[in-house]
Amino acid sequence: MTKKPYNTTRRQLLAGMGAVGLASAGAGLGTTAYFSDTESFEGNTLQAGTLDLKLDYKASYDGPNGPELIGQAPTEQQLIDQYGDPMEGPLTWEERADLGFACDTEGLIDGDAIPVFDLDDVKPGDYGEVTMSFHICDNPAHVFFRGSVGEDVENGLTEPEAEVDETPDIGELSEAVDVRMWYDENCSNTYDERTGLADVLVVQDISGSMEYAGNGGVIDDGQGGTTTKLEVAKEAVGAFGDTAFADPADVNVGLFTFGNEEYMGDDTPSGDDVGIELAPTNDESTFDATVSNVQAAAQGVGGTALGLAVQEANDFLQANLRPNAQPVLIVLTDGEQFDSTVDELAAANQAKSEGTRIVMIDINDVGDGDPQLLRDMAGSSPTNAGDGDGTDYYQSADSQFATAATDIFDSILQTIVVAEAVLFEGTLAEFGDAFEDGLALDPAPLLGQATTNDICFHPGTHCVAFEWWIDPEVGNEIQGDAVSFDFDFAAVQCRHNAEPTNPFASA
Repeated sequence: MTKKPYNTTRRQLLAGMGAVGLASAGAGLGTTAYFSDTESFEGNTLQAGTLDLKLDYKASYDGPNGPELIGQAPTEQQLIDQYGDPMEGPLTWEERADLGFACDTEGLIDGDAIPVFDLDDVKPGDYGEVTMSFHICDNPAHVFFRGSVGEDVENGLTEPEAEVDETPDIGELSEAVDVRMWYDENCSNTYDERTGLADVLVVQDISGSMEYAGNGGVIDDGQGGTTTKLEVAKEAVGAFGDTAFADPADVNVGLFTFGNEEYMGDDTPSGDDVGIELAPTNDESTFDATVSNVQAAAQGVGGTALGLAVQEANDFLQANLRPNAQPVLIVLTDGEQFDSTVDELAAANQAKSEGTRIVMIDINDVGDGDPQLLRDMAGSSPTNAGDGDGTDYYQSADSQFATAATDIFDSILQTIVVAEAVLFEGTLAEFGDAFEDGLALDPAPLLGQATTNDICFHPGTHCVAFEWWIDPEVGNEIQGDAVSFDFDFAAVQCRHNAEPTNPFASA
């Protein structure tokens, strides 16, 4: 049946409204009120977010006075005034940059362009370096960098220069200055040319909660069945070793197990010989056999002595460390410390003060355990309680650990063995040609990854570095010559902006 369309006239509408009004008036004569209820969503507001880019730097120069600091922002005094003396002395600029500057730190460069190098007497053999950290405040962003090089200025000819200079009207300095720019992952002010010389000790929790169902040790295997946290950890550690030994980097890997204070390394109670203490080695078969022999402490044995484990594992690692190798502890645990007298953060800070880098793997659901403590323990620089920013901290829920473990160890390996990625290497003139229209910086190298990706920079501190030097054999050709160059950074909104426009690109 076809419905007849409504065709109501304005007169009919007005008449209907009158009827409703009369009915309401009549109902008002009764003795009872209608049931009623009112609900509201009030105070709705929209406020635009913010995206702020701030810079800081530390620059050095090796010239007539030898190696010297020629400038930094924030200054050392500003760092002391704002961050205090957390350990035995104030954090250096490098340590603070590695931990991350807060966006409200006094002394960050925000809107005022300044020169980093302002030198008027450079000579063959001179060297300069600046590490610049940029801070993404509030929201993730794409970051673009532009390097601009001005014209070479001849500034006249001295007699020695005239004898060798074939272009008397054009300066040669930009062609004589060699430069390199790289992602300075640890904000160290130096380019790390090592190919991953590291001695790694995996510190493996073997307490009951890693193995037994009654303690939460049995988890989903990701394929419809069950497994244990310890079994997943063993497989991931074994795969980590396989990759490390196959990599061209020079990485030795060892193993140290722990539970309560009686289960430290290979020191376990009589009759329960499950402890393992293997110094970092490059013998793959020995490492694989050791990993396969890892067992949990006896069922019913309680206690997680995390502080003592870090303390003794670091002592063991330092005693077996190769010359010039980076010591690394990878601590895998699912428990909070109890029945132990060694303070966890104090033990971690002591290890870090001895040069050990600590990577923490936290197997807990979000909100469980003590994630901030593990963040504080992780990293390369001593921290105060609550200050750890999550550098070298990894977390996985119990239910996801079976599938996440290998990826976590892969990420850790990349941060250890991947040398700092070079953005550019060539002359200053070539640098200007390459960067005059700007390019998007890649967050992958600063996240310890080796391949380009489309990830945005998350809020925090990220460092890039630039160094220049003049070959001693350049000679008289550059006498009196001058050249200028600029560095520019730009942040562009990440959200809803997968393909951002380069703000430095030529129109």
